[in-house]
Amino acid sequence: MVPAIEPGDWLVVNPLASSWPRRGAVVVFHEPISDALAIKRVEAGPGERVRFADGYLTLAPDEAWLVADAPAAATAAAGFGPPIDSTRFGPVSRDRLVGRVLFRYGPLRRFGRIAGAHA
Repeated sequence: MVPAIEPGDWLVVNPLASSWPRRGAVVVFHEPISDALAIKRVEAGPGERVRFADGYLTLAPDEAWLVADAPAAATAAAGFGPPIDSTRFGPVSRDRLVGRVLFRYGPLRRFGRIAGAHA
């Protein structure tokens, strides 16, 4: 999620989210492949159609399509590998959602709302 969220950012997360937030919201979830905690942006929600592989996929009523903000060059410059998101692991079911990111409270120079997607 670099540069919207950087290593060392402190985030307030609403763990009471009972459904996928609207498109553009930033969420914390368990990755389907590794079960690790991850942060991504909601690109599409339940029932929406997304481009996947060589065609399209319609998301189930409990699924969302989650994407990383940063291109591969930006994550490599930050010392990470290529972004891992729904383009690699597919749709994410609601039971993997931990919560919605509300805002950043630290470090103080970055205090505030999470910026919009950077592509």
